[in-house]
Amino acid sequence: MADDGIMEAFQALHRDLTTVADALKEDREERGRVALAQLPENPLLDFVADKLQRLLENPTKKKESRDTVMSGKVHIDDEDWTLNRDFQEIILQVADELNLDEIEATRLALQAEDEEERLGRPRKECAIIRFHQQRKYLLSCMLVLLELAKEEDELLADDNGDSLGRLGKYVNDNILRGNDPCAIKTGAQQRFVPACAAAQADIRAWLQKLPEQMNGAVILGRATEPQTQETYEFTYISLMQQHETLAVILCYAIERQVAIESDFIDFLRDFKRAARYDYSIVHLVPVLGTYITTFGSTEGSTSVEQARKLNATVCQQPETAAGTLPFLDAAVRCWWIAEYSGWYMEDAAGSGLADVDLDEEDVQRSKQFTEALKDGAFDFLLTVILDVKITEWQDPFQTKLRGWVQKRTPALPPDTVPFSTQLQGRIMAKMEMFVDAFISNMPDVLRKLKIEEDEQRQAGQRQHQDIDLERFLLLIAYSYEGRQGAADAFWADPESNLAGFLQWASRRTTTPLQTAFCEMLQCLSDDSESATYAHEFLLDEGHQLRRPSSITWAHILKELEYYVDNARKKSAGGQAIAPRGTKFDSDRAESEAEILMLQEAYLRLITKLASQSEGCRYYLLRLPNDPLVTLLLKAISSAVGHQIRAYAFRALSGLMAQKVALQGHMMWTLVESCFTGQYAPPAMSTRNQASAANSSTQSSFMELIFQEMSPSFDDLSAFIQLLTVMTASPEGGTLLNDDLPYPENLGASTRTRPGIEPYIDFILGHIFSVRVPESHDVTQQRVLRYHCLEFALACISSFNEDLIVFSNESNINVDSAIQTKDLETYVSLHPFARVMEWMYDSKFMKGILDTIHQNSSDIGKAAPESPLILGVLRAVELLSKALDLQATYLDLVRPIVRPQNRAQSRSLYTPTSNGAFSSIEDGLLSSLILVSDLGSYCGIGHPSLTMASLKLLEKLSTSSRVIAAWQSGPPSQTQRNRAIIALEEHGDGQAIAGAFTSELTSPLDFRQEANSSDYQIKVYILDFLYSCLKANPDRPTIAHLLLGFQCSVNTLGIEPGGSFDRASSLFHSLLPIVIEVPANNEDGVMLGWLVELKYKVMRIFKLLWSSSLSASLILTELRENDFLFHILSQGLVTQQSSIWDGQEAIGPNFLASPAAQGFVDHLSMRAMALEYVAHELCSVAQGQMPALKRRIFDALGGQITVEGMESIPVPSVFEFHDSLPQEDLFAAPPPQLNAFGELDLRACLEEDDDSNQIYNLNKVQEILLLKRNEDGKSSQMILQQDAALMDMEEDAMLLYALYLNRLTQTRAYSLQILRAWTRLLMVMTDCNDFKGTHKVSFILQTLQATLPGLEMYGSEKPGPALELARLAKVFLFKLDFAATSSTDKQSGAVESLVSDKLFQLFQICLDAIAKWVASQELRATYYNLCYRYLTGLLDHNPGAQSGLRRTTQIIQSFGEKLLNVVCDDAFGGDPRCQSAALVLLATLVQLGRKEGDFYVVEALNKLNFIGILVDSLRNVLQEWNTVNRSGNHDHQNCLNSKLVLLLQLCQTGQGAKYVLHANILRVVEQSELFEVDPELQVDPSDAKALEEHYLLLVKVAQIISVAIVSRGSHNILQGRRFLADHRMLVTHVLKRSAGIGAGARDTDATLSERIGDLAEAFMIMIAATGFLEFENQALTEDPKSAPILFH
Repeated sequence: MADDGIMEAFQALHRDLTTVADALKEDREERGRVALAQLPENPLLDFVADKLQRLLENPTKKKESRDTVMSGKVHIDDEDWTLNRDFQEIILQVADELNLDEIEATRLALQAEDEEERLGRPRKECAIIRFHQQRKYLLSCMLVLLELAKEEDELLADDNGDSLGRLGKYVNDNILRGNDPCAIKTGAQQRFVPACAAAQADIRAWLQKLPEQMNGAVILGRATEPQTQETYEFTYISLMQQHETLAVILCYAIERQVAIESDFIDFLRDFKRAARYDYSIVHLVPVLGTYITTFGSTEGSTSVEQARKLNATVCQQPETAAGTLPFLDAAVRCWWIAEYSGWYMEDAAGSGLADVDLDEEDVQRSKQFTEALKDGAFDFLLTVILDVKITEWQDPFQTKLRGWVQKRTPALPPDTVPFSTQLQGRIMAKMEMFVDAFISNMPDVLRKLKIEEDEQRQAGQRQHQDIDLERFLLLIAYSYEGRQGAADAFWADPESNLAGFLQWASRRTTTPLQTAFCEMLQCLSDDSESATYAHEFLLDEGHQLRRPSSITWAHILKELEYYVDNARKKSAGGQAIAPRGTKFDSDRAESEAEILMLQEAYLRLITKLASQSEGCRYYLLRLPNDPLVTLLLKAISSAVGHQIRAYAFRALSGLMAQKVALQGHMMWTLVESCFTGQYAPPAMSTRNQASAANSSTQSSFMELIFQEMSPSFDDLSAFIQLLTVMTASPEGGTLLNDDLPYPENLGASTRTRPGIEPYIDFILGHIFSVRVPESHDVTQQRVLRYHCLEFALACISSFNEDLIVFSNESNINVDSAIQTKDLETYVSLHPFARVMEWMYDSKFMKGILDTIHQNSSDIGKAAPESPLILGVLRAVELLSKALDLQATYLDLVRPIVRPQNRAQSRSLYTPTSNGAFSSIEDGLLSSLILVSDLGSYCGIGHPSLTMASLKLLEKLSTSSRVIAAWQSGPPSQTQRNRAIIALEEHGDGQAIAGAFTSELTSPLDFRQEANSSDYQIKVYILDFLYSCLKANPDRPTIAHLLLGFQCSVNTLGIEPGGSFDRASSLFHSLLPIVIEVPANNEDGVMLGWLVELKYKVMRIFKLLWSSSLSASLILTELRENDFLFHILSQGLVTQQSSIWDGQEAIGPNFLASPAAQGFVDHLSMRAMALEYVAHELCSVAQGQMPALKRRIFDALGGQITVEGMESIPVPSVFEFHDSLPQEDLFAAPPPQLNAFGELDLRACLEEDDDSNQIYNLNKVQEILLLKRNEDGKSSQMILQQDAALMDMEEDAMLLYALYLNRLTQTRAYSLQILRAWTRLLMVMTDCNDFKGTHKVSFILQTLQATLPGLEMYGSEKPGPALELARLAKVFLFKLDFAATSSTDKQSGAVESLVSDKLFQLFQICLDAIAKWVASQELRATYYNLCYRYLTGLLDHNPGAQSGLRRTTQIIQSFGEKLLNVVCDDAFGGDPRCQSAALVLLATLVQLGRKEGDFYVVEALNKLNFIGILVDSLRNVLQEWNTVNRSGNHDHQNCLNSKLVLLLQLCQTGQGAKYVLHANILRVVEQSELFEVDPELQVDPSDAKALEEHYLLLVKVAQIISVAIVSRGSHNILQGRRFLADHRMLVTHVLKRSAGIGAGARDTDATLSERIGDLAEAFMIMIAATGFLEFENQALTEDPKSAPILFH
């Protein structure tokens, strides 16, 4: 049905609102302000206003509506519908599920039709999804509108702009329902705040009923159905999210002062009555904070009197009703008192109240606050903070902290939906208000908490100690963590309360308090600046005012050293760690658990500060004797516990943040020393020696450490992270990656082969392949898999395969140019080789495939930064990268590495790869479900994973090995593509196609343009489809299946009733991109990012219409969608604008700019569009569709006819060529180079998608860096000015390479356009129904469009000139010259124009020939054009003497220069060019004979061409026989043309003279052509050969006879001698022609004709020489007296 558009309106409005919000973040004062001011003009706001006003209100089920539905006929939105029984059942189920009016449920079910196709789900499920999606977008729009209204208020407060203020009014009227809490509504509409609260209550009630619905499904046996479970889960999550969004909306509403005191009191009553700590309590916490700030704080909107009144209500004795949660009331009182106390601070409104005992009230408030803490206030607030921030990333320290501080508040239910960042932000902001209020307003309570804690510990009451102060520090920590703007409040002003609190909290602290303080400090240090402040806070020299017991770096390092030393002693003596001596605090009784937590907190603080602050790293790494690193390595080598070892690894990772290569090498050396026992305690060293006595290796200590680490998840994850940091390329490193991440001799003393192979084997062979599959903790599995794959990817990503290429294909000495000793060392020791070896291991590959194959529900719920999503992403990226590098590894690297590999290891912890697969593809093919998995990751809301999956899918679908495997089967039969079968089996193909369709039809982001993730996903989808089709265009592929075709073994079809048949397939989602998406903006400026999208779709279409597999289906479908007329009306085949992304398309700078890519893409797209028009016209003509053909011709003529409408003017086909870019506009000289002048860049050349040779700019940059390194390592010193010059030359070369790339593509695509245009005109010539004058007129138009280009390109640009010349040739040979000689006066003008254009064409051809155009093919075409023009004049214009005369004159004007070129081609060209040149010469001779002008003959003689031509007959018999046997028509035509030219020459007196003077009779005699009877030279049974032999005799005899006739009496003697010498042959031929002799009557007609022609030639010769009379007179001639003439 026709949708009401509400859903789409909300989606579009949400996009617009998000765009405005982003603009405000990026440019608040300018662009954001303008966007905000223009927002109220958005028509969508008025369209959805009614829905916003009603919030989530929907009509509930009614009997009348149910009866209407059951009647089978309903009237909805002005349409009548008849409902069948099945659809009625769906409606009733939807109504029951949603408690929705049945008519509304009917509307919803009808509107869900598109979703059913797109999502591949049942209609009921789609209706429920649509319902919740609409609610989601409504609430999201409402929330963003409130946020923007708040921004508007802030801007108005700063500057009273006239353009602002309208949005706030719209929000007040349509969302907040009037914004007057005191107004009395005359209607029935509820105030907004109570309406929000009621909506939340309805959602909570709905969520409580969901389990009952699921129980009903269990009874009916449908609970195990995946669809039922997915529907239940989707509904549950949607309701949770709606409840959460309503809470945030309520916060904004309260801040806009639409709430009243009764709303607050009602909220408190409901909040305190909660019987269970769950999602709803967490959602309401920011609402509580907003209410308290509004009604109880000096920052709110109330007066002190109102606040005092509410204080009595809020702080009254809590109810003791059964089932309530006392910590909720405690939290309310605690929060209220903290902010309410601000009224009584100095200079506050409450500090001067009369008749009030402020001191007594202050004491009372302190007492109430303390009681609230005892009831669990801080316990609850901290639990909320920890719960909203919980993620899958396991943090054992936080888990331990929760067990320590969370005593009263229970854990959240396990089915709680993760909380959004919006809710987190609101809660943290409110907690920030509370923290500031407590520190500023209640300092006495803070001091009292610390004093009481000290007293309890001194009294030995550690087990019953109150730790509310620790809870408060942790509350600060996790409230401010990740919110650096808020955390700056602690550092910005040293005199502030918060800064003072830090100083106070760091003094005279207990062990638990130190732990909490360190955690707070590291949470406040989330950026470089804050971390540096924290580092300076811990420095000794900054603490003159602090007591010695304050927490400082010296204190931390001493405590760590004390702990590690005791731990090492413990491992030696087996004794527990003794309490610290009086040096620290002899009175403190500390448990091992407290000490352990404190050491972990220290290490966490070191990790955070070192990773964030460069100053801190510098300080810690350069302490005297390097105590920290040594301490950490000792901790790793000792039995200090898994937690300490893990945090030691993390601290080392922090110290390696932003490392340089030298630091990385040093750290690798230290880590290697650690794992080989140099930092082990004496006891472990002894044990290692004992173990080594029974081992053949020297790595037993490493094995022991690996064995100890293996069971510990925390150890493993931290260790892998450290190795990943140390293996990754250094920060700010060069593009070359030409250095190893570790020293070349690492491990050489303890292993047979240096390097990090044991670590790689441990991580990939043991942890990933063995340890992870054995783990039963899903979260730990995901985290470890992610870290292992991250490490593997870092190893192979830092390898540069280009170095190997450069060493073989460039003039760079790579060995001396790289940082490593030489290239072989780099290749053999780089971790790339070992990781690639594991890619062929069966267990490792199974682990990768298991990582990628995940439950769709888990993927749908996972956050973008979760270990699940990141693990899948890294697995996909690793496979893609490994496939890219596989050829390099197999062909170049493995032959070097394999001879050095150690034998198979039997170690459990350092195994070696089993090499089960010969290629990575073989491993991937072990699971066909991989294709479904990768496809299913499209449209899941994770752009990075979607794009990576599409990239891998593209690689798989284009791999020849994979294609062969998918199509393999028994030799006796052809099998269907196995990937297609796998996708069809469970409907995965339909689901993937639906996801692709959804992505491609999602709106474009005109703000982010090409940077938008949605746009990038579109591009990746199109690239995948194109690559898949291109790799195997003539066999069904998964791309064909996804596009909507029905795929058989070798054919495609359209399934009746399928998506393609219903025009809802993926293919049909591509059409609007070309047809509807504009290529320019409102100003006509072309936008490259939109052109790129259209271009990528067009090349998919081109593959489809060009392939015999799909051409008929695609052309038919495009025809039904009027695709041809759409692209013509859009001007897609012409250049629409000269401005591209704000730059004019002129000059070399344009081609070097980013805008040029769109320009190049548009050129290619124009060529494809013209090709399609030609294809379509051919198809229409062959399909005999005259009406459509006429319409196409009209469109190509400039008018698109639309039935019932006026014609649409469009550019005609003759205008398409006019807009071709001229290369001269982009001409640029190469840069002047000194340092890099001799650099060979051929190794950087690659082919683009259209086989154009272009430079890989990354390779160019790499080779330039190598050249610099090579020069830098030479003995010559490079001066500073020389280095600057090299920098300039590098930039110039990179820019010029980019320019050359674009210029190459511009030339290639311009030529493609020209070729496609000429082909189209040729097709139009063949297909048109023009007659007479109309045909001549069409040819004239074509010539008018062609000649300027042909004249321009001429001989300078052979490629374009050849295309135009071919077109002219087709038209010239199609032209009926007789028609141009009509006596009709009305046609005279057209005919005169045609004659002029033909003469102009002839001139252009002669000019190009005379300039010796480089291409022989082009010259041959020019010769053909000249020939056709001349023959037209000679054959069809007998009376046009002026035309012949003009032509003769123009030929003479070019002089011998022209004939010299033609003569050279006549003997030096390829056969086709030679034939064309000879034919043209023959025609020129004929023209001269007709005009009586022998200029050409004389010139040929002067050039000695006639003598050479005659001399070429010396071997004519052998050549003739060879050509006839080979069947080479080109050579045959060449011989015939040569003989024709001789014949034409002989028909002129002068020509005959020169031919005879060239001694043709002697040459013929030497050829032995006439020496023997043909029947003796050729097998008589081979009639064809005999006929061809006679044909040659005829041609030569005719030449001789014509020459003798033309010369008259001058050469009679020679003629007579020829006849006398060949008397027997002449007699034989004459007899055969007369039917005399054996077999004469059995000769076939063709041979008889040839014999007759030969006899006729002899008779002419006999008659011309008077041979018979001479014979009768018995005259003889002495042969020796006959002169022999030579030329």
